[in-house]
Amino acid sequence: MNMKKKIVTFFSLALMGSILAACSTDDQAKTDTTQGSEPIEQITDQSNAEPQSIIGGLKIIIDKQEINQKKTEDGEQVLHTFTITAENMGSVAAGLGSIDFLLETEDGDLLELDHTMAMFGNEIAVGETITGQVSFALEEGQVAKKLIYKPGEEQLAEWDVKSE
Repeated sequence: MNMKKKIVTFFSLALMGSILAACSTDDQAKTDTTQGSEPIEQITDQSNAEPQSIIGGLKIIIDKQEINQKKTEDGEQVLHTFTITAENMGSVAAGLGSIDFLLETEDGDLLELDHTMAMFGNEIAVGETITGQVSFALEEGQVAKKLIYKPGEEQLAEWDVKSE
């Protein structure tokens, strides 16, 4: 290889390396790709911001978590209610609803939503937002650990939750 080709090759590699290095220094967001799923972007370093993730074009934000007592015929349960907001940041309409969420306990049990409480769900047009609640009833002794977004067979995101 002659000297001119070596110099051009060296500068080309140096330029490509600096471009790639500049792209990888974003410490505000990290992307996690789960096998067979779309990338999940967990937003970190958002001073006092609510937990949020961007999944398949939907920005999902856990606005609030409430813990209350629920009286039933069989006794009392602990009711965990989450207020969720989703904004469609994608290029096509997308659906989201209470049914897409599960609550994991410290024992590893996955609880479905409490069908006796308020629910939400609808298709979200591009640029539009939906807000609603999902509630889970825990028996005595069960402790909430994570809210899981699982719209199909695969878990796409999770958020740590308070248990008391």
